Amino acid sequence: MAIDLPEKFENIVVNATEEWLEKRGKTRDELRSFIEKRVLRDQEKSPKVGDAAPDFEVEKLDKTGKRTGEFVHLSHYFGRPVGLIFGSYT
Repeated sequence: MAIDLPEKFENIVVNATEEWLEKRGKTRDELRSFIEKRVLRDQEKSPKVGDAAPDFEVEKLDKTGKRTGEFVHLSHYFGRPVGLIFGSYT
């Protein structure tokens, strides 16, 4: 199934040391195959530019970052600009 990998993934395959591969119980070909499958899956399932954003539900936080127990769907804001900030608050 050999595909052209994006440069950052190709570099992982090419630069993986034998020690690194051995620790993970993989050959270089197995690592390449694993990454190829992941790239193909992401290409099939990831939203494309221009696609509608998938709806999802998140919990609101208060001004101090504490959980509120109140949930909201992205679709509640249909037609209005929304800024999403992803990160860890722990």
